[in-house]
Amino acid sequence: LCGAPRQPPARAMFQVARLEDLNVKILPENLGKPRLEAITQEIESLYMDKVIKDLGLCVTLYEIVSIEGGTVYPGEGSAHFHVVFKVVVFRPFVGEVLEGRLKKANSTGLYVTLGFFEDVFIPEHLLQEPSTFDDAEQLWVWMYQGEQKMFMDLDEPIRIRVQSVRFPEQPRSTDELAVMGALQGATPEGTFAPMVVVADINADGLGLLSWWQQ
Repeated sequence: LCGAPRQPPARAMFQVARLEDLNVKILPENLGKPRLEAITQEIESLYMDKVIKDLGLCVTLYEIVSIEGGTVYPGEGSAHFHVVFKVVVFRPFVGEVLEGRLKKANSTGLYVTLGFFEDVFIPEHLLQEPSTFDDAEQLWVWMYQGEQKMFMDLDEPIRIRVQSVRFPEQPRSTDELAVMGALQGATPEGTFAPMVVVADINADGLGLLSWWQQ
C-alpha cells in the first residue's frame, strides 16, 4: 500500500488522496458480479472508516482510477487485481476551527466528538485560562475574569482549534494500553485510537458555543 495526500485548492478538513493496492482480492462468490462493482465493494470494505497511518481517516471512496490484472492462482479461485483509486480523507489542518460536542471530561482534559470522528482531545493546558477541574461535578470550569464560573457541560456544542494530528504507535499489549494517555492514543473507553486530533479552546470565540451567544 502506498499513498500521498493531494493538497486541496482551499484548506479544509477533507482531502482527496490517491492510493494504490497491489493485491485486491475478489472471492469466487463475487466473481459473477460486474468487475467494477465487485472491486468497489472490496475497496470500501477494506478502507472506509479506517485510519491510514500518516494520512488520515478514509471517509468515502471518491474514484476508481485504474484496474489491472485479475490473476487467479491455482487451487484458490479468487481473482487478484492491482487497483489505483482515490478516497476522501479526514485530516484537518493545524489552526483549522471545527465544531463538535463535548462528550467526556477528566482531570487530564476534554474529549470531543465530531459525529463521524470520536478521537479529539483537548489537554488541560490548552483550555481557556484559568480553568480548574471540579472533582464533585467531574467537569472543567473556566473562571471568567477570575470570578464567574463557566462550566463546560457535557453534550454541549463546542468550537475548537486544531493544534496537531497524531498517529500513535499501536500498543503491544492491553497492559501497555492501560498506562497510555490520550495523546498516546488511549480512549476513555479503554480502546486504542490510531489517529488523535489535539485541539485547544484558549482564544476568544472558542469553547462552548453558549459562552459567545448574545
